Amino acid sequence: MLKIVTVSTAVLLAGCAQIMEGQARNLSTMRVQEAVSGYETARRKADPLDMCVKARLVAIAYADAEEAGNAEAWKAREREDCAAATAAMGIQRPGAEPAL
Repeated sequence: MLKIVTVSTAVLLAGCAQIMEGQARNLSTMRVQEAVSGYETARRKADPLDMCVKARLVAIAYADAEEAGNAEAWKAREREDCAAATAAMGIQRPGAEPAL
């Protein structure tokens, strides 16, 4: 009887673990989609600072979803967008050459 209960419990827990992994993947996918949607909204508004911030959020969402390639691509986009934002605001980054 104890073996039956033990085996039943193990099978039940294994099934629960698979369900939870699937739910975690779904949540990660939703977070990525939401972050990308936010970025696209900022891009349509042509708001360089918001694009910089939103690109970072997308990179974080991909990193959390354990998609390193996409996370790195969005980090590169973040660098570009943040450079454009600082230029649009007339801010010079420390260590940057002065504009002539």
